[in-house]
Amino acid sequence: MQLKLDDIIESQKILDQTIQVRHNTSYEKTLAELKLALFVELGELANEVRSFKFWSIKPPSSKEIILEEYVDGIHFISSLAIAAKANNEFFLPENIPVLGKKELTLIFNKLFSQMHTLNNPHGIHNWFHEYLVLGYHLGFNYDDIYQAYFRKNQINFKRQQENY
Repeated sequence: MQLKLDDIIESQKILDQTIQVRHNTSYEKTLAELKLALFVELGELANEVRSFKFWSIKPPSSKEIILEEYVDGIHFISSLAIAAKANNEFFLPENIPVLGKKELTLIFNKLFSQMHTLNNPHGIHNWFHEYLVLGYHLGFNYDDIYQAYFRKNQINFKRQQENY
């Protein structure tokens, strides 16, 4: 299955430009912050999925909360992709299964361990691809991700207007 994220990337560019003008900054000045924000969002997502919490019987958060955390990561990886001029065309296998706790934990660990690859367009593209695959393993399809991204994007624009 081929995914093109043109609409998401274009919308993210507009949000990023709004933020950059408002805060007198640029991608070059904020790359370290964008990477750290992505790292934090990945941790927040893992916390809601709860796949690593072998000591707890509490179930994962609702699918809606997990999706909201997931698209927070889409915002930051999109900004990094834009800054690096990375390719935004992805090919995903058909019928990606929802995975169990152990497999999800391994994917999270892989994403965390590959954060260092976010220094070049190829590394960003590969990381973004793995993140999209994670979303599919969590049970989200392209429409889920697309719609949730734009809902959160509107919130992010509103936050800028309200001096967030």
